[in-house]
Amino acid sequence: MLLIIGFLFMILVLAIVGIFTGMAAVFIDLPSALLVLVPLLFFFFTSKSGKVLGKYIKTSFKKEYTYIGNELNTLSVAIKHGIKFILALGGFSFLAGGIAALGYLGSPERLGPILALSLLTLTYSIMLVCFVFIPVQAWVEIKISTLKEQG
Repeated sequence: MLLIIGFLFMILVLAIVGIFTGMAAVFIDLPSALLVLVPLLFFFFTSKSGKVLGKYIKTSFKKEYTYIGNELNTLSVAIKHGIKFILALGGFSFLAGGIAALGYLGSPERLGPILALSLLTLTYSIMLVCFVFIPVQAWVEIKISTLKEQG
C-alpha cells in the first residue's frame, strides 16, 4: 500500500509543480515515463526481487497480514535491488538522451528539447526512488528493528 501511496504522491507533486510553474506539459511526458516504467515492470515480472516486491504489494492490501523476520529481510534486499535498478535505469536513460542530443549539435532548436527529455527520465527515476522505494525501505527497516528488540 505504501508503494501505491508513494507513487500517487509523486504524481501529485509533479502536477503541483507543473501548475505552480505554469508549465505542466514540461513535467509530464508519456515517452519519458514509459522509458522508466516499462523496464521497471519488466524487472517486477522477471526478477526474484520483483516477485518479492509484487508479493509485498499484494499482501499490503490485507489488514491482518503480519510479516516474519525472514520475509522482512528478503523484502529489504529486494527494495535495495529495486532502488539500484531504478537509478541505473535513470542514468542509462539520461546517457541515451545525451547521445541522441549529440546528433543535433548543429541544430540548437532540437538540442534543448532532447536534453530536457533525457533529464526528465532521470527526474522520474529519482522521484520513484525518493517517493516510493525509500519510504518502504524505511518502513521495512523499522519493522526489522522492532522484531529484533522484541525477540
